[in-house]
Amino acid sequence: MPQNFFAIASKPPNISSLSFANMLKKGLKGLGYPVKKIGFSGTLDPFAHGMLILGINNYTKLLSHIKKDYKTYKAVLFLGLESKSLDIENIVCLHKIQPYSHEEIEKAIQNMQGNISYKPPKFSAKHINGVRAYELMRKGIDFDISTITTDIKYIKILNYSHPFLSFEVCVSEGGYIRSIGEIIAKNLGICGSLCSLERVQEGEWNYKNMLKDSMTHKQNNVLGCIEVPLQIQGIRQNAKVIILNIKNALKYDTIQLTEYAKIAYNGAKFILNPSLCAKIFSDMVCVADSKKDSKQHTQQSQNIQATHLESGCHNKEVCPDTMCKDSVSKILLADFDTHFGIIEVFQDGKVKYILNRIDKC
Repeated sequence: MPQNFFAIASKPPNISSLSFANMLKKGLKGLGYPVKKIGFSGTLDPFAHGMLILGINNYTKLLSHIKKDYKTYKAVLFLGLESKSLDIENIVCLHKIQPYSHEEIEKAIQNMQGNISYKPPKFSAKHINGVRAYELMRKGIDFDISTITTDIKYIKILNYSHPFLSFEVCVSEGGYIRSIGEIIAKNLGICGSLCSLERVQEGEWNYKNMLKDSMTHKQNNVLGCIEVPLQIQGIRQNAKVIILNIKNALKYDTIQLTEYAKIAYNGAKFILNPSLCAKIFSDMVCVADSKKDSKQHTQQSQNIQATHLESGCHNKEVCPDTMCKDSVSKILLADFDTHFGIIEVFQDGKVKYILNRIDKC
């Protein structure tokens, strides 16, 4: 029975991410799991549903080190619905509008790729002078909110049945899909708010696909699945919690350092042997070359995996977080056999602990 682990669960709608996480904590404890702490990465709006990344016990402190790639959402935009929070809460008015042609709908999104700048919803978790924006709105306090930039990898229309417009969008971390829906509506010359929002994927992680893999053990990034009994809004249901392999969950490559286990466990300083250190840096792809042909990246990553390192970046592009300026050092997940550690390795072989004595699942 694992005590510390990463997991993915699917949050139902009409419940906050925090409330759902606390329900899972209680449910896991009821199954005998010694859960003292639970945290999550990437808050979902209460009305939204979909995958939520969780850290259990000591792994909560690792959530800031987890891979945070582009996130994919499916949303339904209610054309003509005016809402202060750009969703089905805080509704101001419902405007009757005429249907649009499919050509007009497609035109509304045709320039919505790449970087776009906008102001996030005031009903959001953004901090304004140390206070959540939504708290200020609920108190009737007026304030200005800064413009942010989001990279839209792609956006496509899934269905249009007036006045409901379904679309799928893949955005960089921190993007607000409610605001993207508002932009689409404004491009049509009207108001609009989301009536449904689902997070379906983060980077390579797709909850529904991984749920299948947990049953068939097809992928090594899934260690298993726990069915947690919950009672949400008076309805009994089971939440399927997928346990992740830490080696694939973090944004760092993995290096096997069994021979240094005792030294590292005591937190003592050590220097990697020259041949291993040379291999780490000779096989690394420079950050400046990260846009080279993907086939070359794949081959280099395969060469790394064949020696001492296991790639944690499965898109085969170098994670900028793992490489420090001018490639003077590299941040790695060290597998000491008895425990894990996040370390910074310098070209002279010196090692600096970032996090040490991370328990294994």
